[in-house]
Amino acid sequence: MSTTTKQDTFKTINPTTGKEIASHAYMTDDQVEESIQQSHKAFLKWKMKSVEERGEIIKAIGKELQNYKKELAELMTDEMGKLLKQSNQEVDLCTAICEYSAEHAPEFLKNEERELSNGGKGIITYSPMGIIYGIQPWNYPSYQVLRYTIVNLMAGNSILLKHASNVTGTAKLLKTIFDTAGLPADLFNVLIIEHDQSNAIIEHDLVRGVTLTGSPVAGEKIGEKAGA
Repeated sequence: MSTTTKQDTFKTINPTTGKEIASHAYMTDDQVEESIQQSHKAFLKWKMKSVEERGEIIKAIGKELQNYKKELAELMTDEMGKLLKQSNQEVDLCTAICEYSAEHAPEFLKNEERELSNGGKGIITYSPMGIIYGIQPWNYPSYQVLRYTIVNLMAGNSILLKHASNVTGTAKLLKTIFDTAGLPADLFNVLIIEHDQSNAIIEHDLVRGVTLTGSPVAGEKIGEKAGA
């Protein structure tokens, strides 16, 4: 990656009132690289934890989401304009994802024995991969993040998130919630970055998976870069 040092800023705007919510600074390339390196170091420790140990922290995240429910729901509504009732429902859905994943992951991730056509036997095992990079949209600003984050944390991976810029506050608050719940440092990092920086992350040697929720055109481009 290059070593860009300038830090441009952008504002999040309440779409209902047109008023500024907050100002955020884009990360420099050096800061992004440091975040990737720290994410990898966190992964190396996290992958050694048992699924049950990971599950205890994931359950704690679910509980912490409820502790922050009012603040998180109001922020989502302020940033992207959905009804407050829907924002509250979204937080509950995220908690349910945590609870379900923690309960069922030991079964989903256990080794599977298979008989081979030649009479031999094989074992399918589900091993941690490394850093999983997510590019997520604004329409379900918490659910879209939890959807890929929780299952990958349960599987032993670490997470980098590039959220839609208009819900940057939600991304930051989710990190606070994860940290407060006791998730080890740097297992979930938020990247406040521009398009060119995102492309460099996809190409980074330490990034082992990419997930996108977006348009078919964006999916084609991301898929091409990730496949390469």
